[in-house]
Amino acid sequence: HYMQALTVKVYQMDHGSSPTKICKSVVDEDIISNLPEALRDKILCCLPIKEAVGTCLLSRTWRYTWGSMTELMFRRADFASGNDSADDDRRFLKFTDMFLFLHNGPILKFCLNTVANEMVSTGGHLYRWMLMLSRNKIKEIQLQTSIRDSYKVPSSFFSCDELEYVYLRACVFTSLHLPPPSKGFKQLHTLRLEYVTVEGNSLGDLVASCPNLEKLNIRGLCSQSNINIRSTKFKVLKIEGWFTHLNLHAPYLTSVWIGLELNSDTVGASTTRCNFNLSPFIASLSDVETIRFHGHILECVEREFLILKQPKLFNRLTEISLEINLGDLKEANFALCLFQHAPNLRFFKLKLISRNSMVPRVHFWESIDRDVCLFQNVEVVGLFDFTGSFAELGFLKFLLEGAPVLRKLGIIDKGLDRNVLKNLLKLRRASKDAEILILEACFPH
Repeated sequence: HYMQALTVKVYQMDHGSSPTKICKSVVDEDIISNLPEALRDKILCCLPIKEAVGTCLLSRTWRYTWGSMTELMFRRADFASGNDSADDDRRFLKFTDMFLFLHNGPILKFCLNTVANEMVSTGGHLYRWMLMLSRNKIKEIQLQTSIRDSYKVPSSFFSCDELEYVYLRACVFTSLHLPPPSKGFKQLHTLRLEYVTVEGNSLGDLVASCPNLEKLNIRGLCSQSNINIRSTKFKVLKIEGWFTHLNLHAPYLTSVWIGLELNSDTVGASTTRCNFNLSPFIASLSDVETIRFHGHILECVEREFLILKQPKLFNRLTEISLEINLGDLKEANFALCLFQHAPNLRFFKLKLISRNSMVPRVHFWESIDRDVCLFQNVEVVGLFDFTGSFAELGFLKFLLEGAPVLRKLGIIDKGLDRNVLKNLLKLRRASKDAEILILEACFPH
């Protein structure tokens, strides 16, 4: 399949006679082997790595071509025999060891996928592989390991100083092996972490060693330490997980997503309090276009929340997504402040929750001056888990009466009475084109 003899048929017209078929057979010409080296490398990198190694049987020219591949993808699933899983693990680990040992030349991209198997946390395999990569001008590393196969990030990882993109899963960061900011990762622009445990301020120190980092995406963060992150280069920031202290300063973000989860070992709201500098963090933003705050992060809102002592508008902010209790004065005031400072808001989504059933009924949304049009450019709104509470109905009326260009309002209810739903559809609307859609509860959040 890799090489074929070419048969070129040429038709030549003789003067006044029938066509004469001239057949030239190119039997021995090896077209693929004569391709430029960079193109051959690209072809091999598109193959499963076992098949790429198998090309050594094609000809002498191809015997060692696999040994200089620049992009490597090792998948444990490619070694599944359907019999003994432990034996498959051993074959996979031996193959990877031998491949890296025999490889000759730079490795620009290294991907590892053992997400369904537990194998890298023992035996020192990952530490050997990382050491080899650190000597090969690696630019991209993706380690998709099992969440049950947690490992400490090898010290040799921090010697990969030409990295541009990193994705690590189920790992532990400590400050022990972190490089000084003067060395660090000068070219790293994207850092993705999943199910990561952070000890001390290792995360903040890591970011400090990446002066050109633009995208930080963390899912499943676990930290009991003080995390201090400062960057003037961040464009996209996403942090989801369980943490007790978060201090952020990233004034040039265009997209921010913060989600605080509860630790399953804790009991009671008082034990889950997170110290997060939410108000000054938002006040520092200047170019933000998208804001998403989910989980319990709004419990960090100060009693008297003010974005700035002096008026400031987020003119680029077009999308807001909040997980919020509209009946809580702190959280309601926070949302109001955001709406007041986002004159060009187009879309927003609220996941409605009730964290405290003992909170007294408040007339917060009814008390706001109706002459102030907060939603003058809002076109699409989604309200999830709508229960029809007093506060939620108050907000809904406030929204419909103050959104002159609203096109669609999607409401995902939690088993509302039919009469309540009918009354929702009859609410007065500032926009003649506004359409209220009552959607199924299974609609994705």
